[in-house]
Amino acid sequence: MVSTFDVTETKPDDLSPKRLCLVCGDTASGFHYGVASCEACKAFFKRTIQGNIEYTCPAQSDCEINKRRRKACQACRFQKCLRMGMLKEGVRLDRVRGGRQKYRRNAESPYAVATLPPKNTTLEENKFVTALICCEPETLLVNDSTYKDRWTAYSKSPSDKTVCILGDLVDRELVATIVWAKQIPGFSDLALNDQMKLLQNSWAEILSLSLAYRTHQHFSSSCYSASMPLKQLIFASDFVMDETQSKQAKAEEMFNSCVKLVKRLNQLRIAKEEYLVIKALLLTNVDIQLENSQSVQKLRDTLLIALQECVSALRPYNSVHHLSQLLLCLPLLRQIDGITRRFWNGIKIEGRVQMNKLFLEMLEANLVR
Repeated sequence: MVSTFDVTETKPDDLSPKRLCLVCGDTASGFHYGVASCEACKAFFKRTIQGNIEYTCPAQSDCEINKRRRKACQACRFQKCLRMGMLKEGVRLDRVRGGRQKYRRNAESPYAVATLPPKNTTLEENKFVTALICCEPETLLVNDSTYKDRWTAYSKSPSDKTVCILGDLVDRELVATIVWAKQIPGFSDLALNDQMKLLQNSWAEILSLSLAYRTHQHFSSSCYSASMPLKQLIFASDFVMDETQSKQAKAEEMFNSCVKLVKRLNQLRIAKEEYLVIKALLLTNVDIQLENSQSVQKLRDTLLIALQECVSALRPYNSVHHLSQLLLCLPLLRQIDGITRRFWNGIKIEGRVQMNKLFLEMLEANLVR
């Protein structure tokens, strides 16, 4: 049987150069759930997700995972699977429509992805997509007198001014994100503590995807050519950051990682409806302790079905391949999440600019990631 996101059968000898499992270092049998991994780690990850198993590390959650010790601590092994980019959605897609389906191989992709039974759902009939379109926040403006005095007063240099503007935008986007999340069908039904934890866990990924899509949308509607180097990010309608500004603000790593995501979205020619569902999916794509994880999983599965139906309606001839490529954006977003948090933690420690209370609370939330 072939699982969603399994690579088509490849023997170790056929892998050139020889790949190693990113989790334990054993010989990789192929790409499983988006990551080069061995059969043992593939099976372990699948078993954990399908069984909804929660592990506890008996030590400090920093156990070494290698070929010989991979069975020593299941908690640390599972966390490493996630850290390396294994996609929980790859396992869940096998079951959201009632079990494993037949699969087909796409000549353009190394992945064998489950082929779902056709469902003639138009975008107009997709109530989840309609709801997400209605609650999408408007793009912010920097040149607003309500906020302009704040960052002007604390600007000590051009680079600090840039960071002030970015920090103010993040703070305002966080407020808009909370309002947006509460309008997603099913989110407000979750336990209040779980709502808070989901937002604290996913805000950086949500804001990064919004930034990347906003930039993608801007350049796809202009005379920009895919062969041209992308050197700008659209943070607001009236604030564009270029490569030079990112270096001055010491935000080059964050800038480059977001540019990489924009290029991925450009290649996929992502539709607005696809972007909206993936952004909502990020809210539930969590690896933390929750009061009612089953309710969150149910919402996540509902979003996955909405995404499948959305892609099928937009791209009836290559929906399976396109869906797999969309989901492969999630590991990159997880990397950007870490980069973004490190950048802002550094700003907080240095005390370069004032950071508002909500932003600090989100940044300092003590989460098991």
